Amino acid sequence: MRLLVFGVISALGVVIQLNGIQHEEKQLFFRLCSDHLSIEAIPRRPIIVDFKRMKEHPIRDHELLMWTPHFAVLKNQTGQEITLRRNGRMVIRKAASETVARNAAMEVMNLVLRDFKVSN
Repeated sequence: MRLLVFGVISALGVVIQLNGIQHEEKQLFFRLCSDHLSIEAIPRRPIIVDFKRMKEHPIRDHELLMWTPHFAVLKNQTGQEITLRRNGRMVIRKAASETVARNAAMEVMNLVLRDFKVSN
């Protein structure tokens, strides 16, 4: 079985096509950082992360390495470091591949939206 994979960056995010089936990563835009070693994940819609609550109740399956009122540095169980800013932007470091970095970012964003998003 041959797997056809390609990505297109559009105004709506990154679209991945797998054997003719489209899956849109709706929550985040991704781009390679200038150091070419990390990936930046940018929320599609504006959010505010409740860092005070995150400090009191750490994010599930992640170690809180550093915390300030403006950003937090998390480490997931597979070793990626995620710098999360108050506006939801993330930088993912120490990922073995772009796919691993994207998955780590989507996992953190899902947990943030569920547990640490400030209500508007």
